[in-house]
Amino acid sequence: MGRVDGIILEIHPDRPPRVSYIEVGVKPLMDRLSKRLSKAVMRLFKHFDIPTDPYRIPWSKLKVGVNRVEADVEAEKTPALDWELWLRKKVIGRIPGA
Repeated sequence: MGRVDGIILEIHPDRPPRVSYIEVGVKPLMDRLSKRLSKAVMRLFKHFDIPTDPYRIPWSKLKVGVNRVEADVEAEKTPALDWELWLRKKVIGRIPGA
């Protein structure tokens, strides 16, 4: 599915923060890089009807290693890869020889 783009924490008074979800998708990635860039990219994606909502994976579905995070989900059955599939179909697929 790619890299982790965002982390969602639960914060409760008198308890330490707890990781609830990780997020994958273009929006959390762009938000991390630049709010201005994120707004521009989201407008562009909206113009081309590309989904931008991040996909959240519950912490309980993750296996965390030293340098690796594995999710117990099938990427193709989630909306996490929507924009990559759109890009493959609408842009890459139209390149001769692709």
